Amino acid sequence: MAFIFKAPLIFKQFTGVTIEPNDTELFGKVSPSQTITFSIGQAVSSGSNVVFDQVTVTNKKITINDGGLVLSGSSILGSFTLAGSKTISSNLVGTSDLTVQGILTAEKIETELTQSVTLFESGSTQFGDTSDDTHQFSGSLLVSGSLRLNNDSIEEISNDTSMADNRSNSVITENAFKTYIDNNTNNFQTYLRKCFAHTGSFINSSTASFTATTASAPTGITTTTENDFMFFLNGQMIEHDALTIRQTGSLLHLEIDNDGVGYDLESTDEIVAWGKFESEFNYLSFDGSNDEVTTTFSGSSATPRNLTYSFWYNSSQTSKNESVFAYGGQRKGAFSPNWSSGRPLIWNGNNWYAFFNDTSAQDDGEWHHFLLFNDVNAITGSRLFVDGVDVGVSLFVTSGTVSNLQTQAQPLTIGSYQNNSTNSGRHFAGELREFGIFDGDKSSKAALYYNGGTPYNLINEDDLQAYWRMNEGSGSVVNDFSGQGNHGTIDGATWDKE
Repeated sequence: MAFIFKAPLIFKQFTGVTIEPNDTELFGKVSPSQTITFSIGQAVSSGSNVVFDQVTVTNKKITINDGGLVLSGSSILGSFTLAGSKTISSNLVGTSDLTVQGILTAEKIETELTQSVTLFESGSTQFGDTSDDTHQFSGSLLVSGSLRLNNDSIEEISNDTSMADNRSNSVITENAFKTYIDNNTNNFQTYLRKCFAHTGSFINSSTASFTATTASAPTGITTTTENDFMFFLNGQMIEHDALTIRQTGSLLHLEIDNDGVGYDLESTDEIVAWGKFESEFNYLSFDGSNDEVTTTFSGSSATPRNLTYSFWYNSSQTSKNESVFAYGGQRKGAFSPNWSSGRPLIWNGNNWYAFFNDTSAQDDGEWHHFLLFNDVNAITGSRLFVDGVDVGVSLFVTSGTVSNLQTQAQPLTIGSYQNNSTNSGRHFAGELREFGIFDGDKSSKAALYYNGGTPYNLINEDDLQAYWRMNEGSGSVVNDFSGQGNHGTIDGATWDKE
């Protein structure tokens, strides 16, 4: 291999100096070798001191070129193979790609690149070479694809509080797990461990009645039947062939075939049942003076929205009864169960409200299911159902316009039309439980949510915005089981049970 100087060495003769050969390029390697003769116009002995007046360098760059590799000044152009070792005592700076086909060993590597990837011969990427290697990240880790941990693929960190996807490659968050457990504690787990004894009273000579509700089986579990109970007549177990059970409102009826028992029932006979009954349920009591529950739920302050309200209600207030709920000040979005002439009222603004027909359920001192759809934009679409039955409308007042809708300046208050109020004229008197709110019209679900007199669990229903079951039984908080986090704070209302 021969190197050629891109800027070769050239000697040029001048006054007083003769050079042979003159003004000729001198290359790095030639054959045969070249001899340069310098002659001056004076005798020079071996001890003479010859001084040249001026030496001029016309090009400081030295280039070595073998046809591919170019060394020019302080730069190297092209590629070359380094067979031995290279020691760099200072910085190695490059503006293009650097490829190392062997092993690169460095005491410390720092990078400001937006991406750094280690590719192995197999085509995979990995940190370390053994499973017990420890890797520490000071910031967050962004993975655009799937992540494998101990050979298990993880494709997402899920905050699905219903866990409906049932995916095998999702890792759930703490919030998803807690919410799911909270929402289902009163379904599967409570049903499976539930077992209570009740003593029945006779309705007639062939029917024993229990003032209790059965523990209805949640979705996925076989419906409750007589096989979930044991019945004892005067201490002796009754054969299942001799009895039938059915639910009527809050009463569990035990119908006995006298022929199967062997004799007629008498009023002095006692039947005791053991099985899956609902235990005493808790509820909140409002005294009509200053009791309420404040929440963080908003009905959209600037533009009230169409919502459906589902709740269980018990009141013996025969005179005017104030708001079961509202959004603050002047009955904004307020529902009063007994407002005028025994008629329930939904109020959305001046000349923009509806009176429903009088119903005995509003003051008979028994538990009833209310489902109210409040159509704020076209008040004539509003409907009220009691125990699954449409009670009908007594009067629509639509002489106002949608602009009469009053902005709901406060979040939802249960038990009053204005939160933090001590005015007794603004508070509801009665008892409430299982209070749910849905987005849009759920009128078609009125019978389902009444559920034959047994409170229906709303947790998995579509469009659920808030759900206060009011079954805590103690404390100052009612939890929102919808997963939306609109927990309520009790102010004055008291816990009771039945």
